[in-house]
Amino acid sequence: MKTPVVAIVGRPNVGKSSLLNALVGRRISIVQDMPGVTRDQISTHLKIPMGKDLPNRFVELVDTGGYGIDDPDRLTDHIHHQIEQAMARADLCLFVVDVQAGLTAADEQIAALLRRRGLKTVLLANKADGAKADIALGDFARLGLGTPVGISALHDRRLDQVVHAIRSNLDLSDAPTEIPEPQMLVAIVGKRNAGKSTLVNAIAEIYEGHGDRVIVSEVPGTTRDSVDVRFEKDGKTLVVIDTAGVRKKRHMVTNDIEFYSFHRAQRSIRRADVVFMLIDGTIPISEPDKKLSAYIAEQHKPVILVINKWDLVLENARKQAEEKKMDFSPELLTSEFKEYLDQELPHLDYAPLAFITAKDGRKVQPLLDLAQHLFKQATLRVSTSQLNQAIEQIFSERTPSTPRGQRVKVLYATQTDVAPPTIVLFVNNPAWVNENYKRFMVNRFRELLPYPEVPIRLLLRGRNEKREQAIAEAGAVPPKRKTAKKAKTARRPAKSPPHPKRK
Repeated sequence: MKTPVVAIVGRPNVGKSSLLNALVGRRISIVQDMPGVTRDQISTHLKIPMGKDLPNRFVELVDTGGYGIDDPDRLTDHIHHQIEQAMARADLCLFVVDVQAGLTAADEQIAALLRRRGLKTVLLANKADGAKADIALGDFARLGLGTPVGISALHDRRLDQVVHAIRSNLDLSDAPTEIPEPQMLVAIVGKRNAGKSTLVNAIAEIYEGHGDRVIVSEVPGTTRDSVDVRFEKDGKTLVVIDTAGVRKKRHMVTNDIEFYSFHRAQRSIRRADVVFMLIDGTIPISEPDKKLSAYIAEQHKPVILVINKWDLVLENARKQAEEKKMDFSPELLTSEFKEYLDQELPHLDYAPLAFITAKDGRKVQPLLDLAQHLFKQATLRVSTSQLNQAIEQIFSERTPSTPRGQRVKVLYATQTDVAPPTIVLFVNNPAWVNENYKRFMVNRFRELLPYPEVPIRLLLRGRNEKREQAIAEAGAVPPKRKTAKKAKTARRPAKSPPHPKRK
């Protein structure tokens, strides 16, 4: 079953990204009032209603960069290549023009390109707000692509006509009626120029047969948006997310593209099942690396520290050894690098390491195998008996230091969740268990339970917290404790005065 592809094309700043966001009903692409924000192909799925008693169909909707842009980073050719790729696989093009700006030479060039390629096209005149805009639509009929549909992506005007045009111009009888959720999402994060986009393209080349899904350039900050790339591996649907490179926060301002890119990268980490933290092995660990590792640990995400450009590291180390007339050992270098990372990124000392060269695709398949292994670890549940045995072992080795010789007692233990594995201990006094002992417990849990390479969330609760929580969820008020009342001394009634005797 093939998913039809609908590509949104047009010159810069006509509202292509706004249209994609408006059609799907959520913010997918970064929107900013400046040309050239979108560079890569940003794709998502759009539901097309088919009418009464008919199942909905889905198409792949692709946002593209602005055709004809004069990119300040000299990436114009790369952007054009991505647009042409989207056109090549498109079953329908939505050609967006700007009513407010009027017909331009760039619009005519794009129209000529679409006609020359013989692409089925729907002409959309965006920013058609007000009566005057409707009059201006006639100018765009000269493009030879039919009558333009006046829309406003910003104000959701006539978007139903866009959906109708897609439905009318495509045979959707074989289009999917649902889009299966991917079995695993992998976010690729790291600082700028670490090789994230190169790794994404290497994965696409292996599993899709073409490795040009995102722009790769030596220019720092080439990737601005988070780009989802779906592929099949071993009969399972997986998604890798390319993210913008992280740099020091003080270099960003709240209206900066990089500000939004940074927060998109954080959101990708939260979405992900597994994170690839890409590290350039040729340069030292820096502040952005440390902040990124701390955020990954804070989100309790399984992570692989992916050391990229390892071929260059080996080559440089070999040359230095030859100059000093010393023996060279790749194994020793690997071991020393691991020790270095443990010191610099202590939040992730449990994370496995992978040494790769993304540009030639070496060790990419084992990297994804490892990601699936971590995902399986993070979704395991252990029995209560297995958990209790681990706790008994831990407390027999070392007990927490408590004030005045008090003893911490574990009243009840349970695993409440997976991804991450979440262990809740009900103890007599949670305040007696300090952070050092909690870290000790988590490290021993990794050794005693089947979670050696994934984060574990440990929560401590008090004696009555479980009972009180259950009462609160039921909307009841906890009963008041009965207090002993002081016994009151009963007073004897005063004797009535004797009645006077009647005479």
